[in-house]
Amino acid sequence: MSIPEKSSPPRRKRLRTLYVFLALFAAWIIAVQAGCLAMRTPDREWPAKLQQAGQSLPPVFHDVEIPDYRSIHAVSVSQPEPDSARPVIVFVHGSPGSADAYTSYLADTALHKVADLLAIDRPGFGYTSGFGRAEGSLERQAAAIEAIVQRLGSGKKIVLVGHSLGGPVIARYAMDFPDKVAGLVLVAASIDPDLEEHPWWQGAVDAPPLRWLTPKSLWTSNREIIMLETELREILPRWAGVRCPVTMVHAEDDRLVPFGNVAFAKRMLVNCWDYQEVTLPKGDHFILWSRQDVVREVILEMVKGR
Repeated sequence: MSIPEKSSPPRRKRLRTLYVFLALFAAWIIAVQAGCLAMRTPDREWPAKLQQAGQSLPPVFHDVEIPDYRSIHAVSVSQPEPDSARPVIVFVHGSPGSADAYTSYLADTALHKVADLLAIDRPGFGYTSGFGRAEGSLERQAAAIEAIVQRLGSGKKIVLVGHSLGGPVIARYAMDFPDKVAGLVLVAASIDPDLEEHPWWQGAVDAPPLRWLTPKSLWTSNREIIMLETELREILPRWAGVRCPVTMVHAEDDRLVPFGNVAFAKRMLVNCWDYQEVTLPKGDHFILWSRQDVVREVILEMVKGR
C-alpha cells in the first residue's frame, strides 16, 4: 500500500503566501468598492471633531445646487448672530482631500475671532455630488466656490486660502470674480505649468485595470493632476489681472510641488499691489498642518489688512 506524500514545507509556505495575497487582494477590492480611503468626514462626525479640536460653536452645513452641474457641499463655523460686515475666510483643499483638511483651522479660535470660516468640498471630492468624478476645469471649480460665496450674502470681505491644487483654483476665482476677493493665501500652490511633472504611472493609474483597483479619491486626484498643466497654460495671460493682495507660503524642500512656483508667482503677478512671500527652509508639502502657526499669522495679516 502506497502512502501519499505530504506537502513539503516550501510548498505549504508558498500556498499560505498565495492565500494571504488573495485574501488581501479581495479585501482591497471590497474596500475600494465600498468607498474606503474616501478622505472625507460625514456631517454627523463634524461636531465632535471640532469640539475635540477646541471649537465650541457647532458647524453649519451648506449644499448649493448649481443647475445642470453638481451640488456643492461645504461646512462653516460662524457667529450665532449673522453679521454682514464680518469677513469670511474660504478654505480650498488640495488633491486628494476634502473640507476636513481644514478641521484644525475651523477650530482655530484666533481665526474665528476675526472672521467666519468656511471650508469647501471641491468637485470630485468630499460630499459634493459626483464623488469620484474628476473636474479638471479651473473655471468650473471657481464657479463652485462662487455658488457657496453667494449663499453667504453679498458685500462680505472674502479671503481665500488654497493648499496645493487648491492654489490655482482660488487664483482662477480671483481672475473670474475680482471684485469679491480681498486677498489670496497660496500655500504650497502648484501654479507654474512648466513645473508640472508627468511620471509614467499617472497614465497607468488613469486607465483600466489599475483604475478599477484605485480608491476613487486617489483616482480623481490623479485625473485632475493630469489635466492641470493644460489649465494652467490657459490662464497664463490672466495673471496680470490679479490685483488683490497675495501671499505665497512655501517650503524650500517641498518634494511634491517645487519651490520654483514662488518665483513664478512673483514673475506673473505684475499688477498685484501687495505681493509677499513667506518661505520656510523645511516643512515639505505639508506645511498647511505642520506649520499652522505660520499659515495662521499670514491669514490673520491678510484679514486685518496690512
